[in-house]
Amino acid sequence: MKTRIIVILTLVILVGMVGCKKKSSKLPDSETTAAITTYAPLPAFKEVFRVLDQIQVKDISAAIPATLYKTKQEEVRNAFSLGLLTADATLAAKGRNKARLGDISSQMMNLTTLIGLESEVNQMGADLKVLIEKEQWDQLEQTLDTHKKKVEDRLWDLESYDTYTLMLMGGWIEAANRVAWLLKQNYAAEKTKVLDQKGTFNSLIGNLKNIKSEHITSQPAFKEALGYVEQVKTVIDADNNKTYTVEQLDKIISLTDQVKAAFQK
Repeated sequence: MKTRIIVILTLVILVGMVGCKKKSSKLPDSETTAAITTYAPLPAFKEVFRVLDQIQVKDISAAIPATLYKTKQEEVRNAFSLGLLTADATLAAKGRNKARLGDISSQMMNLTTLIGLESEVNQMGADLKVLIEKEQWDQLEQTLDTHKKKVEDRLWDLESYDTYTLMLMGGWIEAANRVAWLLKQNYAAEKTKVLDQKGTFNSLIGNLKNIKSEHITSQPAFKEALGYVEQVKTVIDADNNKTYTVEQLDKIISLTDQVKAAFQK
């Protein structure tokens, strides 16, 4: 009887050891774990775009930049530009601006080669093209939001944390820029509460400072842009009961414009 108990216990221990080995093989290595805990997942910029539901379509359309954002073809700039143009595409969809949305979508597809997102962004472009032609605006907004999340998730799954951060920076900088511009046109302090994004900008700056790739950190454009993003955070931190003055909106517009200009040099 004792012998049978010992054999059973031995088998249980062996099975447990095999199970532990299988589980441990599925765990990320120490370098990946460190990266995951260091880089913060960033919220979607639709958080700041929710104020657009209170603004007329024609006014939203007027906020779409007249000139399509372009930079030289380079990995860092492409990632930033893709995020920025995604924000512009969302703005164009909400503004029901068919022509501008088509131009923006085409430009987005030109940026994928250097950042490994050909499949995801090209599929986005194909889906948007069909919906743009049919002018199915509500479905178009939903599709754009779905594809945007797929692209972000893909970068995270690939552990491309630097590219992920640069792309999200582009989106948040443009969203803050355009929303601040819109809010200034018909100022109401209560509506400016949507710009109270302290947590987002804390995480964004933390991610940017965690980037160690020399081909990114050595670029004057990156250093300059980081400095301006930090200044944007300073303005956002200086709220008055979570609202912002016209002067503060002007600062946000000016500083985010300078971030955009830095990557065009």
